[in-house]
Amino acid sequence: MDPAPAPTPSSKVPTLAELPDDVRRSLPSLSVSGAMYSDSPANRMLLINNRVFHEGDQPVAGLVLEEIRLKSAVFRYRGTRYAVSY
Repeated sequence: MDPAPAPTPSSKVPTLAELPDDVRRSLPSLSVSGAMYSDSPANRMLLINNRVFHEGDQPVAGLVLEEIRLKSAVFRYRGTRYAVSY
């Protein structure tokens, strides 16, 4: 069995802390208080600001929840992708 290929630099999503200060300040405030991960993307859920969201939803205008991972979520806001750990 061959090992999994290493991710390419373009596939790495920066964490919130890795974003420049001015970008971080422009992002909407979120409070992630729960998550349910599943191998099936349709069954993944994230509790943000006391509401349940699925991949593809917009918790805040202009903010897209792109992917729910086992211990983090990937968001896109005004073209900037970033990951938030929980």
